[in-house]
Amino acid sequence: FMRCLKKAIESIDEYYFQLPVYGSDRVMYRERVYCYELYHKLRCILGDNFPYKLYGEPDKSGHPSIKSDKKPDFIVHKPGDMNHNLVVIEVKSVAYRGRLDKDIKTLKLFLNKLRYYRAVMLIYGNINGDLPEKIKREINKIDDKRIVVLWHSAPYKRPKIIKQDPKDCFNKRL
Repeated sequence: FMRCLKKAIESIDEYYFQLPVYGSDRVMYRERVYCYELYHKLRCILGDNFPYKLYGEPDKSGHPSIKSDKKPDFIVHKPGDMNHNLVVIEVKSVAYRGRLDKDIKTLKLFLNKLRYYRAVMLIYGNINGDLPEKIKREINKIDDKRIVVLWHSAPYKRPKIIKQDPKDCFNKRL
C-alpha cells in the first residue's frame, strides 16, 4: 500500500498542488483539491483487485461501533469487516493555520478504537523550501509509533518520511 501511496503522491502536478488564482500571480493551497486528486491517483493505482477499498472523507455518524463525528481524509479497509482496517490518512497543507493535534486525535481514535493497522499524517507544500517550524514542533510531539508522517514538498516530488518507527516494516520500502 505504501508504495502505491508514494507513487500517487509523486504524480500530483502543480495545478492540484496549489490552485492558481484568477487575475493574479498567486497560487493557494487547497486541501480538498489536493485530496481529490490524490484519491483519484491512488484509486487508479490500487485498481479493482486490491483487497481493501479506499474511501474519501467517510462519514461514520450513525455507525453502531463508532461514537464520534470524526471524518479522516481517507480510510483503507474492507467494508463491513472491523478486523480488516488497514490505514487511516489525514492530509494538511503547510498553509494550515490550526494545529495538527485535532488530526492526530482522529488518527489515534481510528488506531485505538477501530483497530486500524497504521495511520499516515501527510503534510504537503513548503514555505521557502522547508516545513514551517510550527509544523515540525507538532510532528515531534506525536507519540504513537503507528503514525507515519510524510512530507510532499513539491509537485512531482517523492514524499519524504519525516517520522516513523524504525522497526516498522509497513513502510520500509518507501
